[in-house]
Amino acid sequence: MLTPDEKAVLRRIDDRKEELVDCLRRLIRFRTVTPLFRGRAEGDDYAGLQSFLSDRLAGLGFDVEMWEADASTLERFPGCGVVPDRDLSNMPILVARRERAGPSLLLNGHYDVVPPGVVTNWRHPPFDGVVENDRVFGRGACDMKAGLAAIVEALRCVVEANGEIPGTVVVESVPDEEMTSMGTLVCCQRDVRADAAIVPEPTDLQVLVAVRGSLGGRIVVSGRAGHSEMAQIPWRDGGPVNAISKAARVVEGLERLNAEWATRPDKRHRYLDPDTIVATMIRGGEWDVMVPERVEITFDSMFVPSTKDKRAEIQAGLDSIAHDDDWMRDHPPVLEAGDYLYGAEIREDEPIVRAASAALTDLGLESRFVGSGSLTDMVHLINYSKIPTVCVGPAARTAHAADECVTVDELVTTTKALALMILRWCGGPDRRRSG
Repeated sequence: MLTPDEKAVLRRIDDRKEELVDCLRRLIRFRTVTPLFRGRAEGDDYAGLQSFLSDRLAGLGFDVEMWEADASTLERFPGCGVVPDRDLSNMPILVARRERAGPSLLLNGHYDVVPPGVVTNWRHPPFDGVVENDRVFGRGACDMKAGLAAIVEALRCVVEANGEIPGTVVVESVPDEEMTSMGTLVCCQRDVRADAAIVPEPTDLQVLVAVRGSLGGRIVVSGRAGHSEMAQIPWRDGGPVNAISKAARVVEGLERLNAEWATRPDKRHRYLDPDTIVATMIRGGEWDVMVPERVEITFDSMFVPSTKDKRAEIQAGLDSIAHDDDWMRDHPPVLEAGDYLYGAEIREDEPIVRAASAALTDLGLESRFVGSGSLTDMVHLINYSKIPTVCVGPAARTAHAADECVTVDELVTTTKALALMILRWCGGPDRRRSG
């Protein structure tokens, strides 16, 4: 049941709906695309977005710190996903604190977004933040600039309606979640912490309690070059071998791995799909009349938190594929994979889980616990910093797609849920709900 103070904050959020939408539109207009490999994309303005958030939070009485990270200085360990040579310059990290006596809460969000893809497939320019039919369109609209806007406006409405934020609130706005999650790891390794954390990633307004881990890399398939327009002798006699044909067998073998993992009891999880591996890019061949001698298969593999060594499992699958092919037995595919990112989960009886569930229920929603096939920065908060963490945010249906959008109702509801959790968590155990 809502208290009078909580009702006043929720009314304030309704009254400030236009300001909330405007905040999200302004965030979308900062182009903050994650670089695929090194450097930054032309026209991106990571620092501009962080300065905008810094001004908003400083105006609410937060002490704000911003700095650039050096990936090469990060501690490395199994599951960290660190890419030491990745250039994080010009992608600042923001940490804002408003410290008071009482329990503490960390609000974490990433400001980087995936590329817009084919812009002509969008109804509206992806970085304009157009509002149409009670939806805000733009790259990052739901993933996850809506979450960042909800954080700022929830805090503003709590201060304006309540006069104060009880307890301590820490806000993190970080880069590179879409590639490495090193932005949040930097904060963890600086010992930025709290008693609990909320990440308003898109969750369809459910309480996300589990995410899969991730391993990415390449599989290099070798062949032997030759003239594609001439009669060929057998490969054992020195003839060419088409690396594309061999790569096709590798991709078929990866599909068999997926089928195997789908039936294994150790890959079953209450909230998560089994392990998967997907070939996401293929590069091969150098000339249109030359038998290709090398193919690189880029892959993405996701796995449940209990998986112990995904790299070894993939290697075993490649060994099996090679064993069934005369050429690949002597010239096996080479697995090139870096550090993986661990999965994470939180117990359903954790106080922050109950608080999140109760907040959604009190807003008239059917609160459910869910998992995500794709990881979020909660993995470092849970595994490295040992902070109980949940994700609660708007719908994920258009994330990473053309015409990404968030409904105004979802944006408002996410903001209300965050405001309730801030009031209840930071107000102490007597303010929390058991759900």
